[in-house]
Amino acid sequence: MNCFVARQAILDKQGNPLGYELLFRLGLENRFPNIGAEQATRRLMAEQFLSQKIEDLVGDTLCFVNFPDSLLREGLADGFHPHRLVIEILEDATPDQALLECVKGLKQQGFKLALDDHLPGSEWDAFLPFMDFIKLDLRQTPLTDCARFIRACRCYPQLRFIAEKVETREEFAAAAEVGFEFFQGYYFQQPQVIRRRILTTDELTAFELLSAVNEEEIDYNRLTELFSRDLSLSYNLLRYVNNLHMGYRHQNIENLRSAIVYLGHQQLKRFTALVMTAYISKNKNIELYRLSIIRAKWCELLADKVHPALKDDAFICGLFSLLDVLLERPMAEILPQLSVSEAISHALLESKGELGFFMGLIHDHEQANWPQLQQRLAFIRLSEAASSQCYEQAVQWSNRLGQGHRLA
Repeated sequence: MNCFVARQAILDKQGNPLGYELLFRLGLENRFPNIGAEQATRRLMAEQFLSQKIEDLVGDTLCFVNFPDSLLREGLADGFHPHRLVIEILEDATPDQALLECVKGLKQQGFKLALDDHLPGSEWDAFLPFMDFIKLDLRQTPLTDCARFIRACRCYPQLRFIAEKVETREEFAAAAEVGFEFFQGYYFQQPQVIRRRILTTDELTAFELLSAVNEEEIDYNRLTELFSRDLSLSYNLLRYVNNLHMGYRHQNIENLRSAIVYLGHQQLKRFTALVMTAYISKNKNIELYRLSIIRAKWCELLADKVHPALKDDAFICGLFSLLDVLLERPMAEILPQLSVSEAISHALLESKGELGFFMGLIHDHEQANWPQLQQRLAFIRLSEAASSQCYEQAVQWSNRLGQGHRLA
C-alpha cells in the first residue's frame, strides 16, 4: 500500500533548511483531503513515523506536524520519540490551564513546540516560555504588528520566529528586516507530494485487537496470538517499542510478548488506535501475507524439532522474511528499524546461522530443489516425512487464521 505526504521547506535567510512541515495527503493531488484534522494527524503520524524512518523524508532537519487541540490533550505525542519532531499547536486551540499542563509535559519529554498561525494576544503569554518557534502568517498579521510582537518577546531568548505565506522576494526581505529568522511559503517552495510504501493491517484482526486492549484485565496470551497472526502489526509493534516510543535503548526488545508486556496497557491502547486508523485496508497483497504467515509457523516448527530454544526467533524470522518485497526496500534498511536479534539479522541478511539454515531449507522446499533439500535434512537428521509434516501444519495453521481473517 502507498501513503502520501506533502512537505514544505522552512528555510533560514541563507536558504538552508531548518526543517519541513508535513501535510497529510490521500493521493498525488496537492490539496488537503476532505477528512477531519484529527484523523489526518493520526494517519500522518502512523504512516510517516511509525512505519518507517522519518530521516528518509526530512534528512537531519526538523519535522513540523500540526497537532489539533484534542490530540494534545489526549496525549497522542507521548507514544513518539521527540527526536526531530516539532509539535505545532494550532491557532484554534484553547489556551487554558489543562493545555498548559500538556505543553509542560511535552517539554519535559524533550519535544520542540511551535505556535502555528499565531495571532498575538495576552491569553497565550503563559505558553511563551515553553515555545521554541512561533509562526506568523503574513496574510493575517501585518508586518508592523509582527515587528511589535517580536520585540515584545525578546525576554524569551529561546524563541525563533517563522514567517509563513512568504510569496515574493520583497516580502522575504521585509520579514527578515523586522526580525524573522526562518521563512516558509510559495516564494521558496510549494508543498511537494511524496509517495511512500507502507504495510497494512487486516481489518478484522485490528478490530479484535482493539477489543482485547480495552478489556479491564489484559490477556497477554491472546494479545500475543493476535499480533502473531498479522505481519504489519508485529512489524510496527517492534518499531514502536524499540525505535520510537522507548527512544534510544541499551537493551532491545526482540519478541512480541516481551514488547506487549513492556509497553503496558495505556500505550497498547494508543498504539492500537494508531494502527486502526492508519493501516486498515482491503488492498494488500494477500498472497505475500499468507506466505509470510506460513513461513513463520513453518520455521518455528522446524526449530522446535532441531533447536527448541530458537522457536521465538524462528517465528519472527519467517514472518519478516518477505518484508523487503512488501515494502519494496532492501532488507538491510528495514531490519535496523526493528532491532531484531542478531540470529534473525544474520539469517535474513546473510543466510547464516541456524535460522539461516532453516530459511534455506524453506526456500529449497518452495523452489522444489529436492537434492539440496535432502542434503539439508540429512545434515540436521530430520526425515523428509517430518519436514513435510512441518510444512503441512504451517499451511493448516495459516488456513485456520484465514477462515476468519482473510489471510487465505
